[in-house]
Amino acid sequence: MKSRVRNIIIIALLITVVVVFNIIRRNSTMRGLETTIEIGGKYTLLSPNEIDSLIYAAIPNLTTKDIADINEKQIEAIVNKNPYVLKSDVSVTTGGKVRVEVTQRQPVVRVFYQGNEYYLSRQGTFMPISAKHYCHILVGNSEKQEPLLKDPTKIRLADTSIHRQPEGLLKIWKLAAFLYDNPQYGDIFDQVYLSPEGDLCVVPKLSSLTIEVGDTSRLDTKFRNLWVFFDQGINQVGWDAYRAISLKYDGQVVCTRKE
Repeated sequence: MKSRVRNIIIIALLITVVVVFNIIRRNSTMRGLETTIEIGGKYTLLSPNEIDSLIYAAIPNLTTKDIADINEKQIEAIVNKNPYVLKSDVSVTTGGKVRVEVTQRQPVVRVFYQGNEYYLSRQGTFMPISAKHYCHILVGNSEKQEPLLKDPTKIRLADTSIHRQPEGLLKIWKLAAFLYDNPQYGDIFDQVYLSPEGDLCVVPKLSSLTIEVGDTSRLDTKFRNLWVFFDQGINQVGWDAYRAISLKYDGQVVCTRKE
């Protein structure tokens, strides 16, 4: 019986300590930011200091706020407005700091499109060119004339509920995303472009050879066939033997020799 009473007293004391600690913590002043960034890919476009500056600019009095007055969702909304940010999670540590965990978007192509220059993310969104961080990345452009895209910042290429997507940009992004996800193919190319006829083409880094991909269907099959041709054909005669290769036709790799 005494043991049971003792256990009850211990539990009650522990609960009291936790409650008092939380009351004290919630009424204490915020003690700074603790920001981490998960890059999740090859390219770094954000730093913790840049995120901190973004938050302090939006909430200048943050450091004088009590923990109880910290609005985690407000801070998340501020951080998520940055086009380089995929998502964020904000919480308060036991030490009174605001922990900000950020996941960065990854760019898959640097596009020159209708007089504008910007990155497209893996999620098909607009990312401005960074003045602080350089990405050695696939370059994309289009020779096909299309209706002018008025506001690139509103690009949402992965959103299938949007029916009026810029067709050329959508094709470039789909191919660039495939090459990003499959570096065994993507690492040898430095340019993707859309021909005046609307066909996708890629250019290898070490050659002026043009490889016509066509549309974005069967990309995995097309590039597997291309790699078989590289192993069994082009390595025997050299890159300079051809001026163009087409993957447009189902199950075929059609080559055009130089004159």
